[in-house]
Amino acid sequence: MNPRTLGAIITLAAISTSASAQGKLDAHTMKAFGGTYQVDCSNNTSPKATVFADALVFLDGDKRIAGSKVEAAASYYGPSQPPEYRTVLLSQAAGGQLLFAIYQDKSGYYLKLDGEPKVMAAIGKLISTQKFRRCDGGTSKPVQASAAPPRKYALLELSASGVLDDPKSRAAFQKAIGPLIRESWLAKLDGPSPLNQQVKVAGTDYVLLSACKNRDCAENNAVLLYSVAQDLVYGKVYQRGKSTLVGTPPPAVVSELEKLWKSEWRSQPK
Repeated sequence: MNPRTLGAIITLAAISTSASAQGKLDAHTMKAFGGTYQVDCSNNTSPKATVFADALVFLDGDKRIAGSKVEAAASYYGPSQPPEYRTVLLSQAAGGQLLFAIYQDKSGYYLKLDGEPKVMAAIGKLISTQKFRRCDGGTSKPVQASAAPPRKYALLELSASGVLDDPKSRAAFQKAIGPLIRESWLAKLDGPSPLNQQVKVAGTDYVLLSACKNRDCAENNAVLLYSVAQDLVYGKVYQRGKSTLVGTPPPAVVSELEKLWKSEWRSQPK
């Protein structure tokens, strides 16, 4: 954690009014600071920090740390903040607070990572010292970022891994599975998978994706629902007797996910 203890102590009293009671950033804050920041904007595989309205997400290869209950705290560092400082975005991750400190210089916005000791240990000392430049324009000077090409085929022409082919659907998928991205078979969706299907669940159209782990389909599998219109993913992931719901599906979707999972993975041997 940044050693400026005084600033940390007064944080609760200095939370910006731009943070909503629901732990989401408002439209003004998102317009100013939202988007993707990378250590190297010309390399899409370089460490990445993304500001969503309801989540802060750090990615470095297979390493992913996500924080929810997002708030903006302009006075977090107290009176000693440097001239380039703009605000701090706070979130709650599995190991404690994950912070994105936003700055602006003549080249545009950039951020530095901060947080509680367990979170910073998971990120790594080297990465924690890097500047993450804003790569998707916004109100700062645009910096060209390399991007994956748009999807060549419709999702209904592909299996589950097709959700990774397009930046928009890939981001929704990665956000939904959260820490489970550490499971290689789930992160890559490279195991057995049927053709995706169009389904209607609780009155909403979704693309149904099913996938499992190579040579262990019975004990490691998943069903996922991707809404193209809402750009979100709900799902059930089953790992050796343990089921995990991803994407925080509403109750009506939870019950349908269970039916879809049983139909795909328990109606016949896999």
